[in-house]
Amino acid sequence: MSRAWKVLKELQLISRARGEGGKSTITKLHEDGSGRPYTSPGENLGDPYFQLPYEYWDKGWHNALSLPGKAMLLIALNQRKLEFTLPQERMFEWYGISADSAGKGISELQKHGILVHVDDEWFDTLKTRSGRGSRHVYSLWPPFTPRALGEPTTDEKAATEVSSGTAPKE
Repeated sequence: MSRAWKVLKELQLISRARGEGGKSTITKLHEDGSGRPYTSPGENLGDPYFQLPYEYWDKGWHNALSLPGKAMLLIALNQRKLEFTLPQERMFEWYGISADSAGKGISELQKHGILVHVDDEWFDTLKTRSGRGSRHVYSLWPPFTPRALGEPTTDEKAATEVSSGTAPKE
């Protein structure tokens, strides 16, 4: 057992100290091996973890959503922002998902009121005659709003209802 503790300490996954009566006190450290104190996954905004809310399972979304819908929900949750873009033409390069599948997933999430179109973002491009292009800006609706970012404000809810034409479904 001592060798196992030694290896974990060398990997900076635990700290080990002598406690009362000569017994070892083991403290777990962050799983990236940095030696930082352990925090629960998703507790800090910079963590590479996110959680599916309990409602995903409780409300049956795991059965109701198709594979493209589930994939785009996971990608949207990974954005960790209240508003974000999902450029379909980049999905294959970034995530290995075809633009068609991404489009189907986005449409499905919008149909269910999980993902809402809140704005358009303009950008410079050489792919159009005008040199300008636009893409949709989306937001996830609670309970899928990323943890620690809070729920949309009253103004954001009103803007979402205006831009999408309907209030998201509960």
